[in-house]
Amino acid sequence: MLNEASRLPGLTVYTRNGQRLGVVHDVLLDTTQRIVSALLVTGTTPNLVKDGENIIIPYRWVQDLDDVVILRHFPDKIELTKGSSDEFSFADEEDDEFYDEN
Repeated sequence: MLNEASRLPGLTVYTRNGQRLGVVHDVLLDTTQRIVSALLVTGTTPNLVKDGENIIIPYRWVQDLDDVVILRHFPDKIELTKGSSDEFSFADEEDDEFYDEN
């Protein structure tokens, strides 16, 4: 796994239709299962991802991998909403008893 994961950053990502999506910037690993779980793609094409935002692609969408990454699936266009970044917030942190001072 380490050999595969370490060579992914810098590879260009294409859709199944041959459209350039962007470049792999980083790899997200599932350390419990020892697998690559997702790819962080930067420099995305604005006609596929609104405003060329950075996106995370599930690794299960990868069809082939060699000098480039080819996806087996990608939506027609991704429209990000303002609330979509809340997915990565720690909203429950205030209710966490671990951090309560007694």
